[in-house]
Amino acid sequence: MGWNTSVLFRQTVTADEAVDDLAITDFSGELVGADQATSALKPDALYAAESGGWVQVWNPMMDVVMGWEPTDPADALVVFFSSVSSTYGFTLFTNGERTRHYVYADGVAVEDEGTPLPAEAEIALPSWGPDEDFLWSIITAVTGLRYDEKLQYRVYPV
Repeated sequence: MGWNTSVLFRQTVTADEAVDDLAITDFSGELVGADQATSALKPDALYAAESGGWVQVWNPMMDVVMGWEPTDPADALVVFFSSVSSTYGFTLFTNGERTRHYVYADGVAVEDEGTPLPAEAEIALPSWGPDEDFLWSIITAVTGLRYDEKLQYRVYPV
């Protein structure tokens, strides 16, 4: 499956608070599975769930979470997948400060700021460079989370 979406992972907030921080306030009352929340099947919504001490807010249109900046000393991770253009990246915030920002296109780093995470050196890269598996390794290293197909997500229309 090609991933074309973005996601914000945050600690110390609820799903509603994380979405509210993105200026979206209306929960539709609908719950959907991970396959819909993490894909572009219904792109005109945000999808939020709480798991393992983290909130994850998926944004298939990549138009809301990509510009998120902390307003408090939060730990957070913003990740985007664009397999259509072979572009992937992440930004890590530690105590409210941007500590790592990495974007690569066609296997080449185009933005590389901050000290690389230890996990970056431990991940075996395929010959074509970083891809979805690389990003999931970063997500797991930072949050301890893995893709959970059984997780249910709250839908917030945008």
